Amino acid sequence: MLKTYKLYYRFLWRYKGWLILFAVSLVGLSVTESIQPYFFRLVIDLVPTGQWDLVLKVLLGFIGIRFLKLALDLTTYYFGDKVLIPAAKDARLAVFRQIQDLDFAFHLTKSTGSMISAIKRGDIAFFEFWHAINVNATRAVIGFIVMVVMIGTVQKEIMLILIFGMGLILFLAYFLLRYNLATRKLFNQAEDDLSAVIVDNLINYETVKLFAKEKKEYLRLKDKFRFWFLALWKFANSFRLIDLTIGVVGNLTFFAAVLVGWYELKNGMITTGEYVMVLSFISAFYYRMFDFIYNLRKLAKFHADLTKYFEVFKHETLVKDPEKPTKLKRVRGEVTFDHVHFSYPEGKEHALHDFSLRIRAGQSVALVGHSGAGKTTVVKLLLRFYDPDKGRILFDGVDIRQFEKSYLRSLIGVVPQDPILFNESIAYNIGYAAETDDLELIRKAAKMANLDEFIQTLPQGYETIVGERGVKLSGGQKQRLAIARMILADPKIIIFDEATSQLDSESEKLIQDALLKVSRHKTVIIIAHRLSTVVWVDKIVVMEDGRIIEVGKHQDLIKKAGLYAKFWQLQTEEREEAYVSF
Repeated sequence: MLKTYKLYYRFLWRYKGWLILFAVSLVGLSVTESIQPYFFRLVIDLVPTGQWDLVLKVLLGFIGIRFLKLALDLTTYYFGDKVLIPAAKDARLAVFRQIQDLDFAFHLTKSTGSMISAIKRGDIAFFEFWHAINVNATRAVIGFIVMVVMIGTVQKEIMLILIFGMGLILFLAYFLLRYNLATRKLFNQAEDDLSAVIVDNLINYETVKLFAKEKKEYLRLKDKFRFWFLALWKFANSFRLIDLTIGVVGNLTFFAAVLVGWYELKNGMITTGEYVMVLSFISAFYYRMFDFIYNLRKLAKFHADLTKYFEVFKHETLVKDPEKPTKLKRVRGEVTFDHVHFSYPEGKEHALHDFSLRIRAGQSVALVGHSGAGKTTVVKLLLRFYDPDKGRILFDGVDIRQFEKSYLRSLIGVVPQDPILFNESIAYNIGYAAETDDLELIRKAAKMANLDEFIQTLPQGYETIVGERGVKLSGGQKQRLAIARMILADPKIIIFDEATSQLDSESEKLIQDALLKVSRHKTVIIIAHRLSTVVWVDKIVVMEDGRIIEVGKHQDLIKKAGLYAKFWQLQTEEREEAYVSF
């Protein structure tokens, strides 16, 4: 709990000047609004004496306090906004940056829907927590202190009753709010599960439509609502329990104080004005006290939401940038894997085992093998999504752990098997890596990627919105857009990850032509299952179970009659069968 508060106030303390002004103004506001019943006592006790001038002065003082309260009310919320609004912005940016900085492994284990739900609730809780504890709770506490002090000057028995009652209320509230917080956590989990199902459905709507599984998805969501329904009822009933318990104890305390005051008024121990003051203080305070308890129970809700919001800061970035990063004076693009061993966290052992490979600058290399052989792992390690357990990866002779991750990745361009595009224009997506909106440069890259001719046929041309994840484009068009994006980035190393494995022959040829254009004088790494696309490369590396078992040119490996030759024979036979069948 304290960690959440500490982190919350760390964001607020960045604006400590405004925060101090807010605190001073809030204390003044709390005192001026709480002290007002004292004037009732003075007026009522002065009227029978006939001191009308003095009564007028008291009334003018009362009016003055009212205007001062109004001024402090305005300044309190103004100063508060000068702290809260920028602090909320800072927190949101910090959470976003932390999510961006966390390792590849973190994102593989997180549900997008659950994360969005938690962030949305956290954003709201950041604002509401401020009002619940910094404004309402503070006003209630100061109001209680003022009431106790003022009543204590008149009747100490009533003061002790109020202190005892408030202590009992806070004691019970502690346990009730803990229960409320526990039910809130259960409800949050149920809400996150719902959000995860909905977002997963929206992302994969095409699969749902293809297999006509709308009813299945509806029933899947309906099933999740069972736990959500029970969790929400449990959470809601925890509020009713708080209302009942605090209401009974509060009203009994109020009744006891009023009864004692009545007895002492009847016996002449206090004046009418003092009794009215006591009643006014108690009535005003108990309204604020119930509001305070209500805010305490909301505080439990906001605490749960903030804890989940800030939970991202608990995750440590495992692949760290060096304290004193290195930059290359001249980038050549040579890569060396030096006895690399690697296992995924909680995954199978030895995704790579004693993997050694040298790729000269300007050389083209293909990685082939069965699915799960470790080909993609090689790329992930080169990009520093993970670090090796043992061994080194060198870029132009320098251990890549000596580079900042952003610098290293700026030297490498990747065309993935399934390019993910932003729901923005074609121009935006092509210019993304190079951070440019220069249409001339964007068109030049599109032409090299054999994409410009297609774009010119679109009514909005380069301003055409591609849809979420690029759903408005075909597989080949997305691949060529990804190539154009990579061309503008102008990296020294180009990685093609199964870039043509799922495309028709025409699209494959267009991409192959684009690949050959952009790979001149570049180091090229190709992950391929379709061997016909890599017969031209300088070196083919055949992998099995995280090890290199064959290395050589296409013809050499065919003559060797090993695993590569077996793959080639199988794929050749498949093509011949497909041709005969056609």
